[in-house]
Amino acid sequence: MSIWHIAWSYLWNRKLTTAMTIISVGLGVGLISTVETLREETERRFAEEGQAFDLVVGAKGNPLQLVLSTVYFIDTPTGNINWSDYERLLKEEEVKDAFPVSIGDNYAGYRIIGTEAKLFDFPWGSREHSPFELAEGNRFSKPMEAVLGAAAAEGAKLKIGDTFSGAHGLTAGFGAGDHAKTPYTVVGILKRSGTPNDRAIFCDIRSTWMLHAHEDDEADTHEGHNDAAHDPGVTAVLVKLYSPALRFDFKPRVNKTYNAMAAVPVTVIQKLYEQVLGTARMVLMAIGYLVVVISAFSIMIGLYMSILQRKRDLAVMRALGASRGEIFGSVIVEAFWVTVLGLGVGWLFGTVACYVLGAQFAKRVGLYISAVSVTPDLITAYSAVVLVGLVAGILPAWQAYRTDVARDLAEL
Repeated sequence: MSIWHIAWSYLWNRKLTTAMTIISVGLGVGLISTVETLREETERRFAEEGQAFDLVVGAKGNPLQLVLSTVYFIDTPTGNINWSDYERLLKEEEVKDAFPVSIGDNYAGYRIIGTEAKLFDFPWGSREHSPFELAEGNRFSKPMEAVLGAAAAEGAKLKIGDTFSGAHGLTAGFGAGDHAKTPYTVVGILKRSGTPNDRAIFCDIRSTWMLHAHEDDEADTHEGHNDAAHDPGVTAVLVKLYSPALRFDFKPRVNKTYNAMAAVPVTVIQKLYEQVLGTARMVLMAIGYLVVVISAFSIMIGLYMSILQRKRDLAVMRALGASRGEIFGSVIVEAFWVTVLGLGVGWLFGTVACYVLGAQFAKRVGLYISAVSVTPDLITAYSAVVLVGLVAGILPAWQAYRTDVARDLAEL
């Protein structure tokens, strides 16, 4: 009988204790797996979306707020810039293309994004499918036509041909019915893409101008004046340069010569992870390792008590020809079994947690993240857990190694 089979038999005889130890190891591993997988996947997905455009140009303020609101649709815009700034950007020799974005209204909590139809034709880098690929219908071609993301269409219960009225603000219920006199008509629904577009409603940017110009005219008439000549505003401009290397010169020039602020989405997101989320990750990872270390003590104590209880069994094995090295190895194998099984249980815990949290993340942000991610950091963490488990088995194994055969047999 091999030492692997002997070790497994001893663990099976202590099913409850073994199961509790495995679960304790699994909880620590599960926390480590969840934190590392979510960090890797969210950072990857945010970076993928941020790489589509080289710059975002918007009102001066917080660069993170500007990027999150206009690229990921999850924050409040910093304000508006003039349409003339967009036209000026288009004429810059470094600019390959630029897309205006107007944000300020919602329907049922889904943001209404005013833009130009040419955004639907934008090549999205290495992405296999464009996030603007239509599942049914057509793109908008005139004001007050809307194209809905898959999640927005499903959540708002809208289909092709339906009409709806937007409301001021970015939160459901706020300003309900503000634009009841000028409804949108649904002309298209996008395929689900696992991007923020799933939770957005897109329309011709002229739609937002018409709605708010009408309200401004009513307000001006009420006050006794009407100044129709004004430069319409946009929330931001998504800019694609001829080369990403041009960011370093073009960004500071925009900040200096425009009444606006330029931000590089990828850089802003990297800073977010390094300065804010990086600290939270370290804390949670430390907690996970602490749980694993505590579990290692459980392994050590459990095996040590087991050795004391089966001293005579070990003495019989020695009398039948087992060497000290085989006795030592059998206890180390027990520690290995417990650790590896705990690792498997922890991986399962982490996968389930990532699936649940990922579903909520996709629902709230629109970004789909995988529940399974194999990274060098995760492999390193798993290797460290195995090492800790094996080290925990050394003291009990040494106790078994020092078995006094004559004394223990005499007690039979």
